[in-house]
Amino acid sequence: MDTLTTKHIQASGSNADLGSQPEFVTSAQAHHRYGICKSHLYALKEQGEIKSVCLRKRGAARGKRLWSCDSIRAFLHANMEGAGI
Repeated sequence: MDTLTTKHIQASGSNADLGSQPEFVTSAQAHHRYGICKSHLYALKEQGEIKSVCLRKRGAARGKRLWSCDSIRAFLHANMEGAGI
């Protein structure tokens, strides 16, 4: 007979070092996590403030844009009020 448990488990391997932080997020996920709307994400990308990647099939006009969480967090930290103090 299998025993059921509600005991927490500890993740192991390379993902354990990252915690629950993804490396890339969609526009909707970025808005949910960081409160930055899609149009602002694109504006920040055009200004070179944050990084992204577009995944698409060869020859396709459209694809899926993913945003770098590291670059978003770096941008937010650099623009934090009182950061220069």
